[in-house]
Amino acid sequence: MISISRLLRPEKHPFPGDSLRYAKTGSPHPPVIVWHITGRCNLSCRHCYAYAAAESLPQTGFSKTDAREFLRMTAEIKPPALLFSGGEPLCHPDFWDILYEARLVGIRTAVSTNGTLIGESEARALAKYSSYVGISLDGPRETHDSFRGRSGAFEAALRAVELTSSEGCRTGLRVTLARPILEHLAEFLELAEKLRVSRICFYHFMRSGRGVLDESLAPDGAEEDSALYRIIEWADNRAGADGRPSPEILTVGDAADSVRLYRYLASKYPFRARTAMKLLARSSGKPAGAGILSVRWDGAVFRNQFSWGAPLGNWRDIAATARRAGEKMKLARECESCGEMGTICGGRSLGFGVECRVNATSDIRPK
Repeated sequence: MISISRLLRPEKHPFPGDSLRYAKTGSPHPPVIVWHITGRCNLSCRHCYAYAAAESLPQTGFSKTDAREFLRMTAEIKPPALLFSGGEPLCHPDFWDILYEARLVGIRTAVSTNGTLIGESEARALAKYSSYVGISLDGPRETHDSFRGRSGAFEAALRAVELTSSEGCRTGLRVTLARPILEHLAEFLELAEKLRVSRICFYHFMRSGRGVLDESLAPDGAEEDSALYRIIEWADNRAGADGRPSPEILTVGDAADSVRLYRYLASKYPFRARTAMKLLARSSGKPAGAGILSVRWDGAVFRNQFSWGAPLGNWRDIAATARRAGEKMKLARECESCGEMGTICGGRSLGFGVECRVNATSDIRPK
């Protein structure tokens, strides 16, 4: 996860999460734990890494007793946050009880949701028991509804954003940079500017789950480069008087974004580029997806949600697995030619098993 906002103004005030991403060298912090609490979902999104749908996957492999024990063990690890995901977490029949229990044992919680099941009472509960809610929103109405597989999903997600924000819950948007969304990126950015959200996370499209079946979703490198430049420039142009864009803009899933951003800064703000380089170097050398663990509904644990073919262990061994996940990554042989750019990528562009884009982004320049 790369904070475009933080690196655009590296000399200014920090954002939430900076201490996790850009802390000075020292003892590794525990990972954020993403608990995919259920494999079911009320939507059928074209890109879903979990193949989630209403009845296609088991609800969960955790009994109520297992869930309480997992929360107890998680509390002992002291993760920065426990993020509830899925599937759609609100589809789980015990979701609210588990969320409440997590707060009782002292865990900071967050929720990743499509927003369609959030009404007024749900928004109040989320504001009370969750520190952050990320709501999926992928483009304007027609694009979002087609991408998410249900008419009306766009309006429901917008209403969820409004309800959670009005209740004082820290709310953000989650956007997948698939080709249908990139085609309407300007419209999305115009919409996002009107919403009262604290952050926007742009997730690179990953060929996994249901997304493997639809080649039309995958943008090519030039399309990604163009989109990232547009996002960087949009965030830069909206910096406030204190140098902080509002909302905070982040990207997820491609370490080459660090290089894209560095080259943008080097061309436009050389002094800031030097400071940003120091921050990026602190986050390099970590595995792709470093800082998180993915716990699936059947109890299997993975480095991230895109590596479900390579389990690290089981939830009952979560403490030991969390320690292993933070081990420093050695650069691959393919990375040796990158030189300085390898310092800020740390080899993580190869970590998700995708084509490395670090040396193919030199055209990212301010116009």
